[in-house]
Amino acid sequence: MTQIDESSIASSSFSDFAQVLQVSKDSDLAARLDPERGTALIFADICGQRARSALDDAGYNQRAEGLDDDSRQSWLLEQHTWTLIHLLSAERLQRGQPSKPLDLSQDRYETPFSAVQAILDQDPEISELKIIREWLQDTLPAKHIVEVRKGYWTFTKNRVRAEKRAGGPGGAGRMSLGSGLSGKNRGKAVKNLDPDAISRGEGSLELEDAAYEKALLRTLFEYTRAGKLDLAFDLCRQTDQSWRAASLRGAMLYHDPSISSGIEEIQEPIGNRNRALWKSVCRKLAQNPSLDEYERALYGSLSGDLPSVTSVSQTWEEYLWAHINSKLETLIDAKLDEARSWWSQKPDIGLFTDVECGAVKLSDNNTIDKETGSLDSIFDKLAQTQAHGIHTQAADPFHVVQRSVISNNVNELLNRVAGRLPEMRHQLEPPQFARILRFFSHLILYLRLLEQPLPDLVCNDILSAYVHVLEQAGEASLVAMYASSLEPQSATVSYAHFLKSMDVNTSVEAKRESLLQAEENDLDLTAVARTVVDMVFDDLFTSIPTDLPLSLTQFDTRLQPNEEILIKSVDWLTFCEPTYADAIVQSNALMRLFLATGRLHAARALLLRLPYELVSVVPTLQIAEDQAIEHAHWRTFFDAFALHVRYKEFISSKPFESASKVDRHNWVKALSNIVEQSRAADLQLLQMDWVKLDVDDETIDGERRMEELDRIRHIYIPETVFRLHDMLVETSDVAPHHLGQALRLAELVSEENHKLYLDFITSDGNLLKDYLSRVREATLGLLELGDPFKVAVSADEA
Repeated sequence: MTQIDESSIASSSFSDFAQVLQVSKDSDLAARLDPERGTALIFADICGQRARSALDDAGYNQRAEGLDDDSRQSWLLEQHTWTLIHLLSAERLQRGQPSKPLDLSQDRYETPFSAVQAILDQDPEISELKIIREWLQDTLPAKHIVEVRKGYWTFTKNRVRAEKRAGGPGGAGRMSLGSGLSGKNRGKAVKNLDPDAISRGEGSLELEDAAYEKALLRTLFEYTRAGKLDLAFDLCRQTDQSWRAASLRGAMLYHDPSISSGIEEIQEPIGNRNRALWKSVCRKLAQNPSLDEYERALYGSLSGDLPSVTSVSQTWEEYLWAHINSKLETLIDAKLDEARSWWSQKPDIGLFTDVECGAVKLSDNNTIDKETGSLDSIFDKLAQTQAHGIHTQAADPFHVVQRSVISNNVNELLNRVAGRLPEMRHQLEPPQFARILRFFSHLILYLRLLEQPLPDLVCNDILSAYVHVLEQAGEASLVAMYASSLEPQSATVSYAHFLKSMDVNTSVEAKRESLLQAEENDLDLTAVARTVVDMVFDDLFTSIPTDLPLSLTQFDTRLQPNEEILIKSVDWLTFCEPTYADAIVQSNALMRLFLATGRLHAARALLLRLPYELVSVVPTLQIAEDQAIEHAHWRTFFDAFALHVRYKEFISSKPFESASKVDRHNWVKALSNIVEQSRAADLQLLQMDWVKLDVDDETIDGERRMEELDRIRHIYIPETVFRLHDMLVETSDVAPHHLGQALRLAELVSEENHKLYLDFITSDGNLLKDYLSRVREATLGLLELGDPFKVAVSADEA
């Protein structure tokens, strides 16, 4: 996997995560769990870089990125969460089946170092606790680093030396007058400079030394909590407290390569042979109220004492580290104590008869059992801790996730998240909601890459919500990728919903490219295209009013928004051959809707919208014959209607009386040609049993279709007859034989072959009366010409 560089900050976190996820799909399991560049670690790297570019503590470098939340703290929390997910996922998958119970009693001389390594290798619970502690150590670096000051209690040492020089009778007076230390003499000074002088109650340090000592102890504690014992050792030596460095080095496990083999890096004995005794003393120090709180916490962190560490903790991570550290140290001590080896025995020295070296029974505060020491009980306790607002911190989404990952109940968490999606959508700001959905979606997809069992329906809900977030964020190029991660039906619906939401004015090429992305992401392209059109039709079909008085529109009438959306939705079916047949069927359905409501402009726009590639192959499509015939009938109708529109435009250009005979002659000749073309097209329509189709009307859809076709015939057959008749009569002044053709049309209407007259009669009225009235007027006009027979003969010849 390629590393995400700083230049990626210019892109959105949505695309950054998508890039990593896409690469991970082509990787094997080992690469996904790689300890250096595993998938979750790269996610963490993205978050870390985002944190560096987001708001700093002073409020500078603020960035805005659509729906991306730029909170530095949120990015850091997410970074830590992805790191934890990687560590525990790798541990759990690589460990595989539960190991056999560990038996350390087989070798009573196994050194503690080797024994602990064996425990970590064999005991999943302890191994995971160690991983969690180390993860927390990385999230809790030392923040209060004290400067190195040479010299041991310098100011106090000078005071003690001065007091000794001023000692004896009258010494106090001489010190007050000449030493210059009276201003620093705050309380009783220590008489000795050994490390235990203060704890014995002999006095106190000088203010400067006391302040530095406290700061030093705090730094040492933070180094220890961060797992940086080597830095603590160095700091002690640099500040001339080698004795303290020695006391801290007691934490090192003992190992002797001559006794235990298998660790090649260690060539000579190291560590503390009496570590059990040392830890007991550390616990006593941690519980000593006369010591500084950070000194108690320092030794408490090394020995696993809980109260001393929590007393100086202020964040959720710090409290959790204290509990995890205590639990881990106690469990390891218990395991080691079970071995009954030579290094875990109680001392026989009378000085320490009051010190119990056993690991578990030292103190009630350190007793670990399955009920009070379980991980769930630890998290529950943190959720109820009021100090420093720990209970509020525990409710942070990423802390909740960390708890679930540690407790290994992510599925339960996903169930809760899915159930709260509507609530979260209303309660959270859009950037926060987007952040949470992005995280959980990639958590789901990451666990799927690791082939972990997940609740499919719940995951589907979360991923669907994330796809919607991507739509809102304008991440069109990513929608198909994430929609493909849904279960098949939901994936189709989700991506179809995205395509449906695209702007109605989106170009055909852009729509084609968006649809083809479905195929690139393993979605069913044909199913997606069909679903988009079904969605649009379901939403908008009922928006077209059908109960208004019928009024036929002109071709140049402007499309209404819903009409335009319906027409352009058919585009989705015209991009690939498998959906060509669907395009014809759906366009037929839409055509029936438009024509049945008199929307000639919309119907014609729909017909013109169908690409030539589709229209040219209609006869070869695997489609019901009646659907192909219906499409052909629509084209016949609009071809005829277009010729009539051409006639209307031409006749309006009639030359003035002042025009030359040649111009008038040419115009009449052209008019006759146009009228003849229009008449031929209309007659073809009237004689072809237009939209009289053999439809299976036993189904609901078939019955509705028959009703629509019947209504269309009752509207447009009379309309075509009226239109043709009026055209012939209107042009009879320049072509008298057109009156004869008008009368021939009446014969066609009355013929029993086609029964056109039936289409004039509806439940709303009888249009035959209107037509017969027009025929009567044409007949009278024919009589006025003087020789009706001759005109009729000329009409037949024409």
